[in-house]
Amino acid sequence: MDFYRRLQSLGGGPVAADEEHPPQAGVFAGGKVAQIVAVPGLARAVVQQNPALEGELGFFPVPGRSAGRPGSVFTGGSDLVVPRNTDVRKGAIEVVAALTGAEWDTELARTMNYVPNKAKLAKAVAGEEGVAAMAAGAAQGRATPSTPEWAAVEADNPIKDYMTKVLTGADPATEARRAARRITEALTVSF
Repeated sequence: MDFYRRLQSLGGGPVAADEEHPPQAGVFAGGKVAQIVAVPGLARAVVQQNPALEGELGFFPVPGRSAGRPGSVFTGGSDLVVPRNTDVRKGAIEVVAALTGAEWDTELARTMNYVPNKAKLAKAVAGEEGVAAMAAGAAQGRATPSTPEWAAVEADNPIKDYMTKVLTGADPATEARRAARRITEALTVSF
C-alpha cells in the first residue's frame, strides 16, 4: 500500500474517488488528465466522448517497484461452471473446454480486449497494445479467491475502503486489519 500511496501522490487526482465516482472515462475525455488506471476497453468510451483523442491513447502496465517489472494487480474474470444437476453434463463440459481452449480463448481475448486465461497465450494479443499491457501486468497478478462468496466482497468492497482510508491519512495496519476482517466475514459460508 505504501508503494500505491506514493504512485497516487504523483498526480493530482482525488484520493477518495474510484473508477466510477466520478466516471473516469468522462473525466479523461475532458482532456485535463494525463493517465488513468483502466482496462483497455475503456479507451473506446473515452474516444466516444472525445473523438479528437482517436489514435492518441497509449497503454502501459501499472508500474512496479523496479524498472521493467510491472506492478502486481488483481486478476479475475468470469467463472464458467457446469451445474451438478444438469441433464447434459458431457455437452456442457465440452462447451467449457472449447471456450477455455487456446483457439477460443485467443479469439475472445482479441475481440473483447481480454487477457487470455493462460500466460503462454499472451503472445497472441501482442499486437493489441492495450491487451498486451494488461497481459504484462496480469503476469505479475494475483487472482481473487475462487469462491462464489467473492461477489459479496466486491459488492461492499473493503479493499477500496481500505485504500481510500490510507490515502486520506488513516493508519495502514489498523485499516488492513479492518479490511481483512470484513473480507473474512464476507467469505465465511454459514450452513
